[in-house]
Amino acid sequence: MWYRYAVSTELIVFGAVAILLGVGLLSAARRFYPRLELAEDALSTIRLLTALIAAVLLLTGVGLVLVGLFG
Repeated sequence: MWYRYAVSTELIVFGAVAILLGVGLLSAARRFYPRLELAEDALSTIRLLTALIAAVLLLTGVGLVLVGLFG
């Protein structure tokens, strides 16, 4: 029995956009964090939240691309 995989272009595009948003968020944070004049505790909290948001975006993007290719 032959199985044919249907590639979903929309899912791949949305996944790529999510990955680009995650990478863009990380690069923007790397550029703007040294300019912030905050206490060390506040800065570490902002870094943690940014890392969590970027991780969700990156994992969502990878998942969407994989589902778009193999789902």
